Amino acid sequence: MEGAIRTLKNSYEDMTFLHIKNRIKYKIEKLNLNEVLRNRVKYFELIAKTQNRVLNLETFDNILIDMSNIELERLIDNNISNAIKYSSINSTINIILDSNNLRFISNGEKIKDTKSIFKRYIRENISLGGHGIGLSIVKDICDKYNIKIDVYSQNDNNIFSYTFNCHTNITRKS
Repeated sequence: MEGAIRTLKNSYEDMTFLHIKNRIKYKIEKLNLNEVLRNRVKYFELIAKTQNRVLNLETFDNILIDMSNIELERLIDNNISNAIKYSSINSTINIILDSNNLRFISNGEKIKDTKSIFKRYIRENISLGGHGIGLSIVKDICDKYNIKIDVYSQNDNNIFSYTFNCHTNITRKS
């Protein structure tokens, strides 16, 4: 039940974001991407577990970025949510932060059209839930912050890669 509530809350946050994004100016903050990512993965672990998936987070750097926390959470949440929804049952979703690159790697059906999936209301697999808005939100945020998007399939995995150009400092873990 808690997993379902979290999924519903995430959908509500997407709808709210879409409704007000052009009417509100989000506060730009200096954020630790590693820390925000850890918190969001922790939030989604129960959802993944109820869907028979495992989230595996690997971070190699602490990266500070100038970005709105709300927009960063929308970017991360929509990627994790999609990875859970579209990955194979009993699979592991790898989330890797290395330097200024963030990757979401999930095992599942190969994405056929890596460009159109970012258009609003477009879904490759209509038999699975969703509204086709999550990745359009991600694309809008990436365009706003000059975050480079790469989507590709490799070894039965779908990889969503984001290269942050809004970073201010990178510190290598020892």
